[in-house]
Amino acid sequence: MTSSVRIILSLAAACIAAAAVPAQSSAFIAGTITAIAPDDALNIRKWPSVQSRIIDAYELDENISMTGRCKNIVTNVSFRIDGHESTSWKYAQMKKAYVWCQVMTNDAEIGWARGKYIWPE
Repeated sequence: MTSSVRIILSLAAACIAAAAVPAQSSAFIAGTITAIAPDDALNIRKWPSVQSRIIDAYELDENISMTGRCKNIVTNVSFRIDGHESTSWKYAQMKKAYVWCQVMTNDAEIGWARGKYIWPE
């Protein structure tokens, strides 16, 4: 087999393999900042900790994108809220003590916020 035929076959195989991989969707959950004072802001932090660096802040009723991942920082248990239809179930999990949820800022930076201050859509 000539080298040009090998190259063509390799390219064809790569194209077929790429087409066979299922597309991954961008699965962000819309949320709205809630339960803070009108003159306050919800700090978005680099990591789920009040000692972590603040990377952004959102005011009451602002929209925010959530990744669906939340974490109880005391038990160190992570869980997902994006597999459930019920908004009330999602918020019941998010508002528990010590739960932080992963969010994406308007500048596309991933950070963390206390779950009890975000109302999931």
